Amino acid sequence: MMIAIPLMALAYSGVVLFWLAHALRKLYPVRRAAWLAFLISVAVHSATLLFLDAENRLTALIFWGVPHMLLLPLLLFSAKRADNRD
Repeated sequence: MMIAIPLMALAYSGVVLFWLAHALRKLYPVRRAAWLAFLISVAVHSATLLFLDAENRLTALIFWGVPHMLLLPLLLFSAKRADNRD
């Protein structure tokens, strides 16, 4: 059960980042859309951390920060491949 929570956090982060980047592709170039998706997600998740008490902030930061940092290279690689296809 302990492995399920980090995997769900990774899956959730992946869905949010890639969906948001895909939606932003209609407005911006592919690489810019990927970076904007990452920055928007970081801003929203950082704002939600302000509502938590001090003990839970680090745990929440780990649960959204680590998956986002793991997925950022994949997001940028995907954007680079999509940019090369176009």
